[in-house]
Amino acid sequence: MNMHSSLSWRRGALAALLPIFAVVAQETGSAPAPSSAPAPASSVAAVAEARVLEVVSWLADDARAGRDTPSAGLEEAAEWLAARFKAAHLQQAVGGSWFHDYTLPGLQIDSTAVSLQLVRKHGDDKVDVALVADTDVRLWRQGEAVTGEDEGCTVADAADPVLQRLLFAQSGRQPIVVEVPEDHPFWIASKGVRRALAGRRAASRPVFLVRKGLLPPPPGDERDVAWAATWSTAAAEKIDLTLHNVVGLLPGTDKKDEYVVVSAHYDHIGTGNPVNGDGIYNGADDDATGTTAVVLLAEELAKLPAPRRSILFVCFSGEEKGLLGSKAFGERPPVPREQIVANLNIEMIGRPLEGNEGKAWITGSGYSDFAAIVGAGLGRAGVELVDFEMANQLFAQSDNYSLARHGIVAHSISAGSLHKDYHRPSDEVGKLDIPHMAKIITGLREALLELANRDAAPQWTEAGKKVMERRRR
Repeated sequence: MNMHSSLSWRRGALAALLPIFAVVAQETGSAPAPSSAPAPASSVAAVAEARVLEVVSWLADDARAGRDTPSAGLEEAAEWLAARFKAAHLQQAVGGSWFHDYTLPGLQIDSTAVSLQLVRKHGDDKVDVALVADTDVRLWRQGEAVTGEDEGCTVADAADPVLQRLLFAQSGRQPIVVEVPEDHPFWIASKGVRRALAGRRAASRPVFLVRKGLLPPPPGDERDVAWAATWSTAAAEKIDLTLHNVVGLLPGTDKKDEYVVVSAHYDHIGTGNPVNGDGIYNGADDDATGTTAVVLLAEELAKLPAPRRSILFVCFSGEEKGLLGSKAFGERPPVPREQIVANLNIEMIGRPLEGNEGKAWITGSGYSDFAAIVGAGLGRAGVELVDFEMANQLFAQSDNYSLARHGIVAHSISAGSLHKDYHRPSDEVGKLDIPHMAKIITGLREALLELANRDAAPQWTEAGKKVMERRRR
């Protein structure tokens, strides 16, 4: 989730937002999520648990390498999602394509153009090390300077805690050389020529990765060891980076010119420092579970009689980088924006709190009549809506907000919590509650039918109007 501003449900960002939302809640009297009595046993057809497991397992597999924006794993996921929409017999909504593209400033970084020579000095002893580009040494972070001859150079193992502080501080007054094994996610990700989003200002000196075992072993006393480096890199090439939202259309009948958007983000945060030997941040719950729901809802609803309103099934990229994909969608949707009447966004539905199995909650539920509408559909599947203490604070922290800021009644539905595996390599499929997911997705199918088939479109409450007006200032 980004229920976010740049990384899913960022704790720091949320801490900063809490006082603001507390004031807004007091001033608007926004209501918590409706708490309903448990529904009777459902007679609606249940979504197959085996299919839930199959889809979420593919999305969160190590082969996707954490679906970073941008990455080869994300591109592969986009193509796979488009194939799922095609197989479900949806229609293309974007000019003969499954992809709603948007372009952002990017960089092209080239490890094949690296030159690095190191000298280790220990007393009067000197050891020269010449390294082969892309085979022995790769460029991890571009520096402002593209050449240099530095008497000072930091050389450390990837797990060194001092090195970690340097990297997070974007330090770079001298080159940094990080020793990594060949199976380290940083080494794998930095191979050859790669693309990245243009980020904050680079440090003055680059960060290199060197394959472990190539540098001379440390002498007995490391206190007097010094490293010098002579290096060059290609300048990072500025490029236009094209990213994809994946969109499928299920046409409606008598209200086909009105649209309900059901969405989730299919990206996660990619690879990072290994934890217990695992450096792939799979994002099984965040948000392969939500994406799985979108895929299965497309498959399920396409088999039923056509709904009155058209439904757009959308998988957003770039959510973890600051709601980038949904922002582009909200600014330039594939259908007239004024004809989008609601957005049901799905975030983290695989890890319920103990006692909340088969239950869900909605962000900012008091801001519109959305919760009352979808609650009726969820109830048919035996899914109860419950409160979540941060539900109002999280309203503006996920992809729904990119549509809400344009006046569309848009909320996120979750059926879990900010668990200890959030944004860690341990967010894996084996920890998901698949029966819970299947029940929630069954309820979401019924909730979508409520939104698509009722006469009136959802409306903001007075509390919601005040919140949105405050945010536009």
